Amino acid sequence: MPALRHPHLRMIAIFTVLVAVGIILSTCNRAAPAPTPSPTPFVAPTPPPVAAEVGLGPAPVDSLEFVHQPFGDGACGVCHDLQGPDPTKLWGSVQAVCRDCHWQDVPSENTDLSYPHKPFQQGNCLDCHFPHAGGQPKLLKSPITELCNGCHEDHQQTIDQEHPSMAAGECNLCHVGHGSDNVALLRRPVAELCGTCHSDQIDPELGYPEHAKDPDLVCTTCHDPHDPVAVPAVMSKATCETCHDQLQDPDAYSTPHTPYKQGQCQDCHPSFHKNPDAPLLLFNQEPTCNSCHEDHGQVIHQTHPEISAGECLLCHDGHGSNQPKLLIKSESDICQNCHSEPFDEKHTFKEHTAGKLPACSTCHSPHQPQTTGANVAEACTSCHDDLIKSNSASVHKPVSDGECKECHPQFHGTQPQKLAAVPDGICSSCHELPAVTVSHDPVAQGECDVCHVPHSSTQPALLQASAARLCGECHAQQAASFNHTAHASQLESQCAACHQPHGGDNAAMLKARTNTLCESCHEDLPHGFHPVSGVTDPLRNEELSCVSCHSPHGSDNVADLRIGGDALCLSCHNFRSSGTGK
Repeated sequence: MPALRHPHLRMIAIFTVLVAVGIILSTCNRAAPAPTPSPTPFVAPTPPPVAAEVGLGPAPVDSLEFVHQPFGDGACGVCHDLQGPDPTKLWGSVQAVCRDCHWQDVPSENTDLSYPHKPFQQGNCLDCHFPHAGGQPKLLKSPITELCNGCHEDHQQTIDQEHPSMAAGECNLCHVGHGSDNVALLRRPVAELCGTCHSDQIDPELGYPEHAKDPDLVCTTCHDPHDPVAVPAVMSKATCETCHDQLQDPDAYSTPHTPYKQGQCQDCHPSFHKNPDAPLLLFNQEPTCNSCHEDHGQVIHQTHPEISAGECLLCHDGHGSNQPKLLIKSESDICQNCHSEPFDEKHTFKEHTAGKLPACSTCHSPHQPQTTGANVAEACTSCHDDLIKSNSASVHKPVSDGECKECHPQFHGTQPQKLAAVPDGICSSCHELPAVTVSHDPVAQGECDVCHVPHSSTQPALLQASAARLCGECHAQQAASFNHTAHASQLESQCAACHQPHGGDNAAMLKARTNTLCESCHEDLPHGFHPVSGVTDPLRNEELSCVSCHSPHGSDNVADLRIGGDALCLSCHNFRSSGTGK
C-alpha cells in the first residue's frame, strides 16, 4: 500500500481509526456492566482535634441512620466537659445537657407536670434515647412499640389491636413521652383525644345522657385502648359492674335471663353512645325482645296497652327474677295492678277467682293478638275438657267455632253459669222461635237446658237423651205405652214425628190436625161407614178423629184401639132390645 504522503489524507485516516476503536470499546462496555462497588464499612466519626487531644476516641454507635447533630458535626464539647479531668463526662446532668438544646421539648425541673414520665422525672433520658446515633427517629433505642412495651409489658399485645394508632405502634399519637397534665401522659383530655377520631360518639346530643354527660365517666372507664379487639372491655359484664354495682349475681335469681347469666350485656345493650333512650336497648323494648322471642312477634296487634306500646319491661325484668318468665312479681299481682275488679270476690264468679285458677295466663296470653275463635275454645277446654264428647253426634256451633264468649261473655262476672243473660235470652238470640198457640212448658219458662245440652251431645239436636226417654221423663204414661206400638219402631224421630217439641198451633203441639197427621202415613185405610170427622166425640167432647178410637201412643188392643172388643163401640152407642142403636 503506498504511503499517504499528503497531510490531509493522513489526518483523515487517523481520525477513522480512532472512531473505530471508540465504537469497539463502547460495545465492550455495554456487554459487561461494571461491578457494583462494595458497601462502605461503618466508621464512627473521628472526634475533632480538641477532643482527640484529651483522649476522647470514636463513640460506640451501631447505626448512623439518625445522627445527633453535635456528634455528626464533631462538636463533642457541646455535651462533654473537654476541659475537665475526664472528657467522657458531661458538663452537667443528662437532663440539663439535653434541655440546653431541646428546651422546647424537655420541660425544666421547675415545670409542674401533673403526670411526668418516670424516666424523664428522674433525669434518665438515656433510658429511651441514644446520645450519639441510632436506627430510630428521635434517636430512640428501639421501635416505639417495642421500647414502650419494655416497661409496659401489659401492652405487649397492642400490635394485634384494630385501633389504628395501636396497630401502627404509634404510642406517641396519644401519649407524650416526657409528661403531660392529662392522666396517662395523654396529649389531651380523654374525651377530647378520643373525639378527634370518634366525634359522633362523643357528642352529648347523640348519646345517652348518663353516658355522655357524666364528668366522671370517660371513655377509658369502659374501653381499654391497649387490649386486643377480640376481648374489648366494653363487652364485659365486669366492666358494666364498675358503675352498675347494684346488679345482682345471676345465680341469685331462680330464673336468670340467659344473656345476663352469660355476661353478654351487648345482646340487649349494644349502643352505649348513640341511643339516647334508656336503658340503651338495641332499638326499643319490643324489637329487642322479639329478636330472640320471635313467637311474640305479633304483639303490636294486641289490645293489651302495655304490649301495644312495646313496654315489655313493665312486666318482665331484663336481668332475672325469682318468678317464672322473668316477671317482676307474681303474675296475679301484675295483672291486678290494672285489672282489680276480676280479683274482687264480690264481683267475680267464684270458680274463676285468682285463687282457684293456677294463674291468669291459664286462659289469657298477654303476648298473642286478642284471643278469638279456636283460641278461646282451647283456653276453655284446658280445664273444661269434658264439654265436647269424643262420640258427639251434635256440637253447638259456637263451641265448634271456639266462640265460647257468645254465651259466656263475662268469664269473671257474676251471672248464673257465667252467661250473658238467663238461658232463654241467650238461646233466643240465635234460635228465634215463632209465636205459637200452645207452648211446651220448658220453652215457656225459658228452661231450654231441660231438654238440650249447651255444648255437645251424643244425641241429635243436642238433646240430653233419646227423644222417647227424654219425653218420658215428664210423660211417663204415654212413654210406657208407646213401646207397645208399631210407632216406636217405624217412626225414626219418634215423638218429634208427630209433635212439635217447642210448641205449635194444634192441640198437644201436633204438627197438623189429627186426621191430617194420621193420613200422612195411613192414607190407604178405609173408613167404612163410621164417620171420623164432622161430629163431636161424646167421650172426649172434641171433634171426632182417628184418636177417638185409636191410641197414638199404643195399647194392648188390636190396632192400638183404646178399648178392646165391643166395649169401645158401646162406650158411645147404647143399643135397645130392638137392636137399633142410638
